[in-house]
Amino acid sequence: MDFFFIEYRDPIFGLIVLFSVLLLVAIFSYFWGVFSLKDQKNSIDKFVNKFQSQSNLDQKYQDMLLNLDIDSNSLGVLAGIFARSGDFNKAISIYLIALKKATKKSEKEFIFLNLGKVYLKAGFIQRSTEVFLESIKISPKNIDALSHLGLGFEKLRMYDQSLEVLDALSEQEIEVAEQIAYTKALKLKNSDINFDQKIAKFKKLSSEFKLIDRMILELYIANNKDINEIKSKPNLNHCIDILYTNDGVLDGDEYMELYSAKGKNDIPINDFNLKLLKTANANGLNATLSFSYICSECKSSYPLFFYRCNHCARLGSCAIIPNVIKESDEDSIAF
Repeated sequence: MDFFFIEYRDPIFGLIVLFSVLLLVAIFSYFWGVFSLKDQKNSIDKFVNKFQSQSNLDQKYQDMLLNLDIDSNSLGVLAGIFARSGDFNKAISIYLIALKKATKKSEKEFIFLNLGKVYLKAGFIQRSTEVFLESIKISPKNIDALSHLGLGFEKLRMYDQSLEVLDALSEQEIEVAEQIAYTKALKLKNSDINFDQKIAKFKKLSSEFKLIDRMILELYIANNKDINEIKSKPNLNHCIDILYTNDGVLDGDEYMELYSAKGKNDIPINDFNLKLLKTANANGLNATLSFSYICSECKSSYPLFFYRCNHCARLGSCAIIPNVIKESDEDSIAF
């Protein structure tokens, strides 16, 4: 029988078969690429039409930008200028037009990423997550897109989805331990489990994120619990504003100067603001402390404490700044 199949052992025949297979694969890949690009274009057109109907840019200007010989990169630069100046509506409209003109994968990826960021800054969180998901379809390992997608899910309180994104970042060896702990803490804070179970789970997370101790203190106060029952005492720098306004007294040498400033003991004070507060009150000036909150990363200032900066999205960057002021007398206020 081998005699009849001897031609299959011919090297020339083997080469012909090999090149035939390679040719078929190349043809199949070509047509697959053509159809996938067409499908991607249709998908992008549907996406653009979905949001372009709500554009604030006049239709005549949209048509002009679409028909002029301006490439997507130039439109992206123009949109970026509007975004930096705070005109998010115009930036969004131009990014959508640029998306229609984009032909290369890198151009689409760039536009989707920046469009998502603009939506996020403008407060359209749900839309931003949709845009970042489209960006990830083009480039599944884009760290910037994944990071902002996780942030969007966090703002929408979709904590499970946010944790999935953080896991994807962790697989790329990005350090996200703090963010995972914080997201788990937010999920835990909004859960219906009892007080003791929450505290036990918070403690397990405290080694990963330094501000968990403040969350535990807030939880004790919200539930009218004795704050001295907290086994791992919070860092004063993380919660001086809470301890100053709270009537309870937390045991520990770290807090003695604060309570001395409040007149609860006579311990000598080294901190300038606390010493000034005590001296002012000792002289009948009726002073108190007010607090401002500054991001140590971008220096943005806020009237309330934050765990994540609303401007630069940095986690755990809040610096609590005490200021001595004259206490207002509500009885003297005219209504």
